[in-house]
Amino acid sequence: MKKSGRITLGWWNTSLSPKTRENQASDEHRCYVMDILFHLLNERWLDVMCLCEVSPEDIVNISKILDDRFSVYNGAFKSGRKKFDICVIYRNQVLTCIGSSLVSKPHQTGKEIYAGQNVEFIINETEEILVLFIAHWSSRLYDYEDSPNKAQLGMLLQAAIQKCFSDKKNNVIVLGDFNEEPFNKSITEHLGASRDIALVKKRPGLLYNPFWRHLTYSTLLPNSDTKNTHGGTYYYKGDDTSRWKTFDQMMFSSNFVSGKSWCLNELETIVFSNPDFLEYINNAKSKFDHLPILSVIERVNNG
Repeated sequence: MKKSGRITLGWWNTSLSPKTRENQASDEHRCYVMDILFHLLNERWLDVMCLCEVSPEDIVNISKILDDRFSVYNGAFKSGRKKFDICVIYRNQVLTCIGSSLVSKPHQTGKEIYAGQNVEFIINETEEILVLFIAHWSSRLYDYEDSPNKAQLGMLLQAAIQKCFSDKKNNVIVLGDFNEEPFNKSITEHLGASRDIALVKKRPGLLYNPFWRHLTYSTLLPNSDTKNTHGGTYYYKGDDTSRWKTFDQMMFSSNFVSGKSWCLNELETIVFSNPDFLEYINNAKSKFDHLPILSVIERVNNG
């Protein structure tokens, strides 16, 4: 039975259809994605699951495992020469989708810059608006760490968030695969996401980023067995110094940390994994390289 006063959110880069290999995932890979999704939606009771590296064909296949409790926002489409690869699965009892738009602006080169997608929902229980900004920024293979382009993406997303605040839409969550870590300037300075929860409470223009807590292995010394744990959200087998990165993040507007209508439950803000999943990611033949991330917001009892 679905509990009231609680919304569980997830994000996962599925690696099903990367930019250069659309619809080329193996049957094993596709089945594994479906199994993980089924578990998260039906056993972990996720209410919102945002996915990327999915094609329109992938979304059709994913929809086949869903029943009428769920709807899907299809954000996998082309805008000019830009191809988007996201979708959002959401529980109809909890949320109603009321609109979406691209976060973009013209560039001086004549091209358009895209920082993500804005998907808006009504929280059915309270009739409040919940705004999700969903981002999949370019890989470091094409766009290096803290590049000028990443700075522009952060600033563009920040401007869109401030517009929400001006419109009294204060329940904002930014989530995605940024191909940047929580400490990169594109996230801290340009997007305005802070690890300082006390400061975010005082300055509601900032976002709170709890994923600073997931920069390192959760298993501490002297227990040095790292085989069944992880040190981030993304595993890059070719790195010589630090193979785990925290590229997948959720960031929360001040409303969620200052005792307003809904509050972040940081104890349940986690990177999801299990031994089988980690073994699959560590397998040299596997195309998986991202773990799902989960978080929970809970209704504040002001009575």
